[in-house]
This record gives sequence, C-alpha cells and structure tokens, in this order.
Amino acid sequence: MNKKLIAMVTSLVIGGTVLFGTAYANASQLSGYEAYKAAIKDTKNVKNETANLKVSVSDNGSNIIDMSTNAKINLASNGMSQVTTVKSGNGSQTFSTYTQDGKSISKSSNSDVYNVRENKHKNTNKKDKAENPEIAKSVETVVDTLVGNMKNNVSTADNNDGSKKVSINLNENEVTPLVNALASMAMVKNSDEPIHNNKAGDVNLRNILPQLQSNIKIKSVQVNGDINKNDILDNQVAKIVLTGTDAQGKTHEITIDATLDLSNINSTTPDTVDLTGKQVKTITGQFRERD
Repeated sequence: MNKKLIAMVTSLVIGGTVLFGTAYANASQLSGYEAYKAAIKDTKNVKNETANLKVSVSDNGSNIIDMSTNAKINLASNGMSQVTTVKSGNGSQTFSTYTQDGKSISKSSNSDVYNVRENKHKNTNKKDKAENPEIAKSVETVVDTLVGNMKNNVSTADNNDGSKKVSINLNENEVTPLVNALASMAMVKNSDEPIHNNKAGDVNLRNILPQLQSNIKIKSVQVNGDINKNDILDNQVAKIVLTGTDAQGKTHEITIDATLDLSNINSTTPDTVDLTGKQVKTITGQFRERD
C-alpha cells in the first residue's frame, strides 16, 4: 500500500493506533477487549484478501478530504494491486500500485508514466515475515498500558451463527492521557506530510488539514464491527472526533469517519497492468512516493 497515505490515515484515526492497532492475544478470552484483540490478530494474519477502506475528514462541519482505497492482496503469489483516490478542495487524484512478475509498478493520475522497479528479493511483502513472539508480547504490553481503563468500553455480543458484534464507545473523559499525547504528536508531525511526494499539484496534507498546535485531544471514539465465525474482523465502521487549536488561536473540531471492509478472503486475485505500449520509467531505487 501507499505507506505515506496509510500513515496519514493511521494518525488521523488515532484511536485506532491503540484500539485497531497491532494486538496479540489467545483466541479464547473473556472480556470484549481481549476478544477484539484476538480478532485483530487473526485478521492481521490473513494473507489473501480484498480490502476496501473509505475515510472522510471534516473540519468544523465542512468536508475537507475523502479517500477511498481498494487493495487486493495474495501473498502466496507475492501479488498486490491497489487503487487509491483522494478528493479535496484542490481536486481529485488517483494513485495505482501493482506488484506483479517480480516488479513494483506505480502510477499517478496526473501522469501517463508508469514507474517500474525490479524487486530484488523473492518475497517483498513484509506482511509474510514471521513475528518474533517476544517482540509481539512486548508490543501487547505497551498497547494494554496505553489503553488503560479504556478496555472497559469495548464490548462484544455473540450471534447465533458464531459471529460477533463488537462496539467501542469513548467520550473525552474516558480517553487516557497517553492516547491523547499520541494523538497530539501524530497530528502535529504528519500535518506537513505529503501523501504523494512528486510534482506540484499532488495532494499535500499541509494544504488540507488545519495546522493544530495545542490543546489537541480526542473528544469521542465510536466503533462498530463484525467478527465472523472464523474470528476475522471483516467489517468496521469508526467515527473519531478530535479538537485542537491552530497557531492563530482558532479552535477546530475534526471528525474522521472511516469504514473498512474485508472480502474474498482466501479467494482474491490481484489486478495486473499490461505495460505494452505504455510510457515506462525504470526506477533503480525505492519509490519515494510509494514506499
């Protein structure tokens, strides 16, 4: 995936850095929080899937950006395709990436050129690497510490078919100070990160998001999701509201709505692109805008 774009989404959906983020647990746990963590772990281990992510951001009630991503992943064949469209007041732009035939291919809608890089390693997808159990346990401890008492606001309900409904509801008094600190750092740090580091006219968050400087905190987090009978979190809808003050002293209320759907698990075939007759530029290093 476009890592800069995913980094932006992760920082915006800051409640998700803890509540949707890396989590590790055994499959059978009692609390809603532990059941949710177990489902996230199993979902993270899926190696063949179609993911559709939609994110919209508004500032004081006015929409400022919409993003949609369709990603098709098949680690067994080391294949991936992704199309991401970003719409804002500055216009619309689409980014496409493909991993096929041992190559990484990247293209922006503002150019006819396909950037092609030969992958030197047999398996270029980091998701397929084995995880160190000690590191995994350490990360779990850190996540649990950050979450604190917020875990009490995670609930699950069993359905007759073996699936579950999960819900998270937090108000500003229930968000831990550590998570608010992370939110503050993420918003300030990433506010000047370009989604796509290329030519003028590409989407740049500096020109889209308000430049918050102080009093940044999470006002509310609402999440609803579906955990299927195979313990996969295949649908999740989140609404996160943050507030903060810019350098001029103006208060902003930023609302992030995000929807993530997983489908075609273990039956996804990534799209491919035929470069015959296309303008191709061979890249010898990493894609700065894609990596």
